[in-house]
Amino acid sequence: MSKDEKSNEATGLGGRSFLVNEEIRNVVYEGKSGYLVRICLTSYRSLPLSCLEKIELKVDGKIVNPQDMLLVLNGISHKLSDLPKLHHLFWFILDYADLFVESKQPLPPGEHLVEAMLVTVEPYMTGGRHAFFSPSTKRLTVAQDL
Repeated sequence: MSKDEKSNEATGLGGRSFLVNEEIRNVVYEGKSGYLVRICLTSYRSLPLSCLEKIELKVDGKIVNPQDMLLVLNGISHKLSDLPKLHHLFWFILDYADLFVESKQPLPPGEHLVEAMLVTVEPYMTGGRHAFFSPSTKRLTVAQDL
């Protein structure tokens, strides 16, 4: 069992990893160069986007500035800073999403160490505001254009 799976098992997440085992894709999205990292919700149930307290990402040891990321869910992008206001939009547990990272340079081919953290606040779980931390670490390769 990987460190990631042990962490999720300890938090009752049944092995659901925030980072998905899919290739990173270099793209142009909304007119900006960057790359997409596939993610999934680690909660046991669907959540409004307002319950996503924090998303952190590191690629090859370099911290990605949250202002350079967008959450892309169902084809619609959201700035991370806008998530607290989005109580009317839900991320369903079976839906994948992507993190778009704006980057002037595409990620080079090969394997990259990707570390991420999703922090959710699930107020119906406790008698107050409690944060759930879902760390995820994977070695992901960059998709090659055909």
